[in-house]
Amino acid sequence: MSLAAGAVLGHYETVGLIGAGGMGTVYRARDTRLGRIVAIKLVDDLSARDLARARLLREAQHASALNHPNICTIHEIAEADGRTFIVMEYVEGRPLSDITRGGGLPAERVVAYGTQIAGAVAHAHDHGILHRDLKPLNVIVTSEGRAKVLDFGLATLVWHEEAAHAPTTPLPQSGTTAGTIA
Repeated sequence: MSLAAGAVLGHYETVGLIGAGGMGTVYRARDTRLGRIVAIKLVDDLSARDLARARLLREAQHASALNHPNICTIHEIAEADGRTFIVMEYVEGRPLSDITRGGGLPAERVVAYGTQIAGAVAHAHDHGILHRDLKPLNVIVTSEGRAKVLDFGLATLVWHEEAAHAPTTPLPQSGTTAGTIA
């Protein structure tokens, strides 16, 4: 079920569609309380509402446990009209997959983006979180050249003593598949 521009979820008003993936759709929206632009992620499969809610909650817990300049910030997980959704930082930019299409990048850009992405992944690992879906489509590069890692929907916890403060939502059962096939 697609949301039209102007649709309201709680105190968020949709502005337009950002994109869709294997598990959900992301919209650009306006936070009517704080007057800021945010991104809202909704799960498309309403027939599996409890599973969808659990997956969104797990994604929000994983990503919100991280505070790093190269990881998209999660503002909240909310529910309105029977739909659970994640509200996150809106990152203005282009997917790394678009930037690298048709000829690659100069070496200095590869090093700059690679260093930022590696820093984000290392930070997540330091907090016991393994992304599991890191790909150029899940990295947005801003006009200032900052790479932001998005979409912790398939993330899993890897326990070690340094990650004692990591969230503890149960993982999907073994043998299940989720995410974008590509």
